[in-house]
Amino acid sequence: MNFDPNTIRQGNANKRKSEESPTTFATEGGSSFSLPSGSLDQKNATRFAGPGGAYAMELQNNPNLAIATQKWNQQFMQSNQGFKFNEAKMMLGGGGPA
Repeated sequence: MNFDPNTIRQGNANKRKSEESPTTFATEGGSSFSLPSGSLDQKNATRFAGPGGAYAMELQNNPNLAIATQKWNQQFMQSNQGFKFNEAKMMLGGGGPA
């Protein structure tokens, strides 16, 4: 069989042109993937939870909330679920009640 090299080159060029080359999305490992539009560390600079968490900060600053939380923890530890929770923590070496 004789094939013309120019015909093969033209066929390969046509094949490359007809292949999909999407510019709005990409696939990586078979799953869809989109590049982030900007730097994520600068875009999401606001950390809503804060370094200690909003509830932890409120717990430190509000004595009424601290008392209510302490009462809840004491009642929880007296329940069946609390007993199991505390027992599991003791088995794992986590110490006493939360």
